[in-house]
Amino acid sequence: MIFWRILDNVLYPVKETNELGFEESEGLRIPDEYLQQQSFTILRTAWGIGDWGIISAMPRLLKEKYPDCRVYIPSSLLVKKIFGVDTNLMYDIFNNNPYVDGFKDSIEGEIFHDHYRIYNKDNKNIPLVEQILKFWQFKEKEYKDSQPELYWSKEEQELGDKIIKKYIGDKEFGCLLVSNRFGTQFGKYNESSYINDNEKIIKLLNNNKLPYFYWAYKPLNQFDFNFIDSVLDMHNINLRLQLYIKSRAKINIGNQCGTNHCIARYSRVYEIQRQSVLGHNFVRGENYI
Repeated sequence: MIFWRILDNVLYPVKETNELGFEESEGLRIPDEYLQQQSFTILRTAWGIGDWGIISAMPRLLKEKYPDCRVYIPSSLLVKKIFGVDTNLMYDIFNNNPYVDGFKDSIEGEIFHDHYRIYNKDNKNIPLVEQILKFWQFKEKEYKDSQPELYWSKEEQELGDKIIKKYIGDKEFGCLLVSNRFGTQFGKYNESSYINDNEKIIKLLNNNKLPYFYWAYKPLNQFDFNFIDSVLDMHNINLRLQLYIKSRAKINIGNQCGTNHCIARYSRVYEIQRQSVLGHNFVRGENYI
């Protein structure tokens, strides 16, 4: 892995490392001079919905600790300029967030991004957002409420409620998500993983007999759990609306996937764990099976 520095909108490789960040015993923290400027930028250097979702509580927590600060997110234009990556994920996560002061096309000075974190060599399962906030001089009690959080507009909520009402009425419902990592290890099909994922999802669905909104990487009739009361395939619904519907569900079931990380604050989430050690992808409140 390469530890990066971002200064005046330019990416600089600093060093190769086996572990991003700084070990807790080193005592390194964000410079006081940066905090005194009261203008902060939040940036991830990974490009999945869960990658950004797991740090989504940062704007609120920063403003609770530093009430006079302003919090910015790099725009898609700036991410393209720095990393050469085309993505709109930052909008999917931070749109309508009352603690975000804007999306910026240019940010002068240093960006203390997600490589700047404090890890504990004896405890790998510490959420990334908590590792980052510890670098930002947070005490444990100040980052305790760090689960992912999203903010939907009134229009998004009304449309989401209309879809739920149309297909469910006033009944309780669940959401099922099966990503293309189902039954895989290191990106390739693995028979023992497939059997494990399949059996655990079937058991969860049998124990939670509800109508289900669903998203699956291939047609549902090609899975052994196609017996569910499926009410709507969500492939043609935009991501923020999917997340809103998932947030209203009584339960969310699926294989390990970043989309489910985003709604652990709002719904019971059961994920079939793919990694033996979740590492910084660990989200408090999720049920790992």
